[in-house]
Amino acid sequence: MSRQELDPTMQFVDQDPVPLLPELVPADAVAWLSSDAERWRALRPGRWAHPFPTVLALVLASCAVFWLAPEDAYFCDGQRSCSPEWLATVMGALVVAAVYRGVRLLPLATAAVLPLVAVWALFDPGTPTTAGITMAVAACYACLGCLHKLAAASRQLRLAVEVAGPGRYPLPEAPTTRPGDAGEQLGCGIVMTAAAVLAFVLGPLDVTAWMGTEHWQWVAFFGTVIGLLNLAYYVRDRRRAAALRQGPVPAMRVLVREGGGWNDRSTYVFAADDAEGRRPLLSCYTRIADGESRIPVHNRIREAVLFGPPHPGGGLVLVSSDGQQAPRPCIEYDIGPVCQEHPDDQPETPVPDAVSLSWGPGIGSRWCAVLTQGALIAFVVGDLAILGGISLGQRVFPVIFILGSTLLIATQFSWRITADSAGLWAVGVRRVRHIPWDELTQVWLWDRGFRIDRSGEGARGAEIYGVVASEWLNRRFRRRPEALRAVDGIRALQGDPALRPTGHSAPEDRGGPVGLALLVVNAALALVLLLFG
Repeated sequence: MSRQELDPTMQFVDQDPVPLLPELVPADAVAWLSSDAERWRALRPGRWAHPFPTVLALVLASCAVFWLAPEDAYFCDGQRSCSPEWLATVMGALVVAAVYRGVRLLPLATAAVLPLVAVWALFDPGTPTTAGITMAVAACYACLGCLHKLAAASRQLRLAVEVAGPGRYPLPEAPTTRPGDAGEQLGCGIVMTAAAVLAFVLGPLDVTAWMGTEHWQWVAFFGTVIGLLNLAYYVRDRRRAAALRQGPVPAMRVLVREGGGWNDRSTYVFAADDAEGRRPLLSCYTRIADGESRIPVHNRIREAVLFGPPHPGGGLVLVSSDGQQAPRPCIEYDIGPVCQEHPDDQPETPVPDAVSLSWGPGIGSRWCAVLTQGALIAFVVGDLAILGGISLGQRVFPVIFILGSTLLIATQFSWRITADSAGLWAVGVRRVRHIPWDELTQVWLWDRGFRIDRSGEGARGAEIYGVVASEWLNRRFRRRPEALRAVDGIRALQGDPALRPTGHSAPEDRGGPVGLALLVVNAALALVLLLFG
């Protein structure tokens, strides 16, 4: 951030939590206090079981297997006569599924299948010994990490039940507080699994009426990955819902907030005495129940009752007031597994009387953009000058990647938000958008970026995507990420007009987009690769 000093102790919103309607509080429900919550937090998994080192180990081991194995040992490329290894196809699909989502979202299913991968890697005659041992060690490490996460969640579950006391309460509006039917997951899982089974049957029989044997292998591979993931999601959600709704459950008084953290689409849970919302405990995606429930106010702490023992991967039902002038009940239920949160840095508030304020990419963000673009250019030059070209079919994916990365690279290099007396000036991929103060409605922060909404018929706000790194990565840096500082500052300026800048920014100080120029460069690279690669 430039042209300002920050006072991290200032808060632009100082409101008491929205009180809970007395009739919504179960009798004898205890409060989940910070002392008990910190004991619960201390039982989280160790850092060695974090998904990042686990996934990295599996990826590196997989690369070792493919580099050390003979050419066409596992997958056929259609260039020469080849007999696919169908068991290797299954094992490769299991590893990809574990790397893509399994380790992070499906620890139980991942822990069940990775031992199969380890045994195959050790005893498969076509796998080199060194590569097989490397793959087996990585699979065992990932399996142990998943088991450690499950054990930690079980300990947190037992502690939560102990803190909640002996009281058990029926869920409110039990017929309507139910998870989504997950019909899409079940349907997609059945269809893709059936396609994989068909490929595994017709491929070895050399049925080539529709496609070659190597193509059946890829159908089997992707069908197994997508089908098993969707079926595992469905089973996980069913088990979570059944565990929560099989009878009366513990209940505790807590505080909740819609958004305001790392993801404005999530609901955050805090200890009952954390009135300022400084140390979130849980987060999950929720849905408003049917009936008399009403959507709650956004980004404000509310008193609530949490039904269900809190633990990562579990389910919950939240009952609170909506925070409107005429309060009404708000009943929310989870539509995804609960995730444990970590204490967050506090928002920073601008000091008043600044001439103008500006947030933009740091040196690290710009270096990432430059290095990524340089890697694309080096790939095209290396393919033409050194490798001697690749087949037409193999060129399609690099061409799509080069063109598709233009938006992200341009945003990483040139995004900028400037605030002055006239409003906000947001540099996007192609243009600079102006959002007057009286038309600014709200700022939404989610997984990888943020969006500034603007009121008025036909008015367009601004969306800055790809500038927020993963939450675990941001915590490795001492300084709060620039994109989050921008969201903090815009919310502060919107909530308190006295903090807004008093001067007018010059056009050259607002920055400029590079998207069109970069698109021309990348389109030329893609064309050269497509025609001469």
